Amino acid sequence: MSNLSPTELKFEEYIEKNLLNLGYLSLSKSTSEAEYENYDRANCLHISQLIEFIKKSQPDSWESLLEIHGTSVKEKVIKRVNEEITKRGLIDVLRGEVTDKGVKMKLFYPKPKSSLNPEAQELYNKNQFAVMRQLRYSIKEEDKNNSIDMGLFVNGIPLITVELKNQLTGQNIEHSENQYRYDRNPHEPLLKFKRCLAHFCIDNNKASMTTKLSGPRTKFLPFNKGIENPEVENDYRVEYMWSEIFTPDNLSEIIDNYVFVAEEEEYGYDEKKDSVEKKTTEVLIFPRYHQLDLIKNLKQTIPEDDLGTNYLVQHTTGSGKSYSIGWLAHTLSSLYKDEASDKRMFSSIIVVTDRKVLDKQLQHTIESIQRTPGVVNNVTQGAKQLKEFIEQEKAIIVTTIQKFPYIIEDITNLKQQSFAVIIDEVHSSQTGELATAMKTALNVDISEDEEEIDIEEIVNQQINAKGPQEHISYFGFTGTPKEATLEVFGTKQTDGSFIPFHTYSMKQSIAEGFTLDVLSNYTSYKRFFKISMDGKDFEVPTAKAKRKIIREVVLDDQLNIEQTVSIMLDHFFEKVIDEINGKARAMIVVPFRKACVKFFNEVNKQLVARDSEIKCLVGFSGDVRVDGDTFTEKGLNATVGHNGEVPNGLKYPQNRLVVVANKYQTGFDEPNLQTLYLNKPIKGVQSVQTLSRLNRTTTGKTHTFILDFVNEPEVIVEAFQSYYTSTVLEEETDPNQMYDNLTKIKNYLLFDAVQVTEFNTIFLNPNRVEGQLHPILDKVCDEFNKLEDGEQDLFKSYLLAYMKAYSYLSQIITFQDQELEKYFIFCKYLYKKLPKRARENFELDSSVNLDDLRISYIRDVEAGLIDEVEILNKLLFTASQSLEESKELLSEIVNQVNHLYGVNLSENDLSELGEIENILALDENTKAVMTGDNTEENKKAYLKKQFESAVYGLVGKNIEMFKKLDTNQSAQNMIFQAIYKNYTDGLGFSQ
Repeated sequence: MSNLSPTELKFEEYIEKNLLNLGYLSLSKSTSEAEYENYDRANCLHISQLIEFIKKSQPDSWESLLEIHGTSVKEKVIKRVNEEITKRGLIDVLRGEVTDKGVKMKLFYPKPKSSLNPEAQELYNKNQFAVMRQLRYSIKEEDKNNSIDMGLFVNGIPLITVELKNQLTGQNIEHSENQYRYDRNPHEPLLKFKRCLAHFCIDNNKASMTTKLSGPRTKFLPFNKGIENPEVENDYRVEYMWSEIFTPDNLSEIIDNYVFVAEEEEYGYDEKKDSVEKKTTEVLIFPRYHQLDLIKNLKQTIPEDDLGTNYLVQHTTGSGKSYSIGWLAHTLSSLYKDEASDKRMFSSIIVVTDRKVLDKQLQHTIESIQRTPGVVNNVTQGAKQLKEFIEQEKAIIVTTIQKFPYIIEDITNLKQQSFAVIIDEVHSSQTGELATAMKTALNVDISEDEEEIDIEEIVNQQINAKGPQEHISYFGFTGTPKEATLEVFGTKQTDGSFIPFHTYSMKQSIAEGFTLDVLSNYTSYKRFFKISMDGKDFEVPTAKAKRKIIREVVLDDQLNIEQTVSIMLDHFFEKVIDEINGKARAMIVVPFRKACVKFFNEVNKQLVARDSEIKCLVGFSGDVRVDGDTFTEKGLNATVGHNGEVPNGLKYPQNRLVVVANKYQTGFDEPNLQTLYLNKPIKGVQSVQTLSRLNRTTTGKTHTFILDFVNEPEVIVEAFQSYYTSTVLEEETDPNQMYDNLTKIKNYLLFDAVQVTEFNTIFLNPNRVEGQLHPILDKVCDEFNKLEDGEQDLFKSYLLAYMKAYSYLSQIITFQDQELEKYFIFCKYLYKKLPKRARENFELDSSVNLDDLRISYIRDVEAGLIDEVEILNKLLFTASQSLEESKELLSEIVNQVNHLYGVNLSENDLSELGEIENILALDENTKAVMTGDNTEENKKAYLKKQFESAVYGLVGKNIEMFKKLDTNQSAQNMIFQAIYKNYTDGLGFSQ
């Protein structure tokens, strides 16, 4: 019966058998004891395998070495190779050479990129991959029988170690990981950092790996096809490890084109120097499964699709996107149509990003792989340098998103060249200086009072405007694709839908521990308030007035700010301060810069009142006027002792909070950021990007907190659901929308086809006189002015809808109807020429006031994200039926706002609270403490104790009121804060 029992040994034998079928050689004891014993533990080399490879592949070098070293040649070569690997690391030695007494030796030959060099192919074929079961590695006498389940070699050099577990014996992958952590000494020669490429753990269903053994602190990364590996008929679910990953061709590809040693920079507080210092750590980067899968699939698909095809990569935070982009750029720079071709598919690879750190990281990634100077070229001197790099066919060009329009213009006209444009996720909301630069560079008309611009939409428009280009392929990377992005970059299916070419989902990133689930601790608060109006009534635009009331009367009210900050700080000191080993940071997100200043002042004021040494920083762009004074981010931060950038400032131990308005909501990477206090309305992609500031992992960070004072939880959850797994566009945009809008434009009879043709003839003449364009448009404007206001608005709406539809669809479809382009040009400039209606502005004076306010805890939200593909609806380009906003009396709007938000404090509630105030005001002991020579902290603590006693006094006479306060500690604290303020302001209310 014992032979029928599942064992780890049988699992080993099965994997070895599969590897032998792939061309591996067995060095196991069961195959040849002599070969098994030929492994040199001290030098970490298989002697006979290495020597045989050198003799076979480089006979002249071997003869020279033999002449130099004589009979001790084997020992000398083994010693020299070990010295070089120990000093330089395995990767550098395999990619380079080892020189001994002037004789050069190659220890590995890469697979050639094409078949035009048969000599290179012959040398590659001389590589010998081998497997050894029960690899005895220890040089210590007491541990000489310690063995690792499996070692994979190339030319006698260990590449990978593997610990296996058969789940039918009661052990799994976690036992393998702990075996490496606790039973494998990382100081053994074979297990030292950079000596092997990776150490794998494999059971029947899952795999994981690490590139550095650090004892109990060793971190293993999942190496699976998904959260769970798919079922395989009549085989283990991890069969891909030997059928895909450990094949000689794939490991050769990994050695030559993927693995490298990176220098990761981290900034942290140095207590001795009392400053933020940079710490550099070496990290061996081995590609994760989804990264290998992405590049492999693109390498196979691009030559089949040919040039001019676009690809969407939906990889979320935690996917290692920067490395994936680096590997893709390197791969595309040496990609051929087929093995017999001598011409690269792409003249240049252009990487477009808005992340400053990517330039350096990308350059290091590619140069570490390619080892050729000048391959990566960063554009540092403007559009002229960019144009030179493109015309000189530089292999890889890295530039910023601001230069994107120049890229489009240059490469569109260079039909004799071919381009791959990789667009790194340009964050949807850019603000401040970058937003201003983008407005100018991208030539978009955005009003001055807009603080955010949607760059993703603008980039799509720029691509669309040039139409399909057969010599340009675009590769878009994003974790949150919108409808237009899916249609421009996505892969069209037979049913008409569009899907990403490759996906690494938010769900998988969370499940694999690369990011945290930020919705796991999401608490909703709600403001209940009543506003009044005692001034003159007048008509105002309805929607704009409602926004103004909420923004200027409620959110900007000092009482609201005080109560909100009080709740935030109560939560911070109760729940957050000790998180992440006392390093947790919190971000307060507010809607506009004026609020940023007010919240910053109030937070720091209340921190002082609590006798706390903690400080709050602030982040916003430009300057803002509040109550007649002008404030800047730098100036405000200087008042709390910080001079410098906010990201660096948050590294100091005292700076634990930051208030931001339209800044640091995207692209801000602070692992210690653990809590978000959300006081700004957000939706859609912005919700995901803002809340995802918390999802970075770090030691001691196991969860996050979100307190939302503004948004409906269901709206936030719905936004996350859109990008939780994969996103699909249901069908392509219907081009008939464009024809419908053009028909409606023509039906106004403001102009005819003759005028359109005449305008285009003048416009397209390079020697035109500008003045000739205007008379044609002026005639149309004259006819336009005869329309009623509502009709004017509708006509302009049809113009906009047509232009947007044509601009978008021209990228997707090649139109045969040239009239469409003519009408597009005419409508574009007609729209600019048509008279603009003056914006109606109004101010809320002091007659609109906030009377009552309560901020109440509502509930902890259970996210409940569903494991299903999100289907987005097709894009619609329809005209708005009216651009004129409806108007109502201001008093009516006040009533509507009260009805929506005003769950009023009852008369009974107010009476009971007034009675509690009277009890405290008339108490002589309380007066003595509050007016005596006591600290502010002692006064507040005494009054709170008296307040709590008064609340308990309600039990006998108003149990309902007691329950309201006793079950809602946040509300109780809010009321106490108001009573405390009233008492200190009035010295007992009655005075």
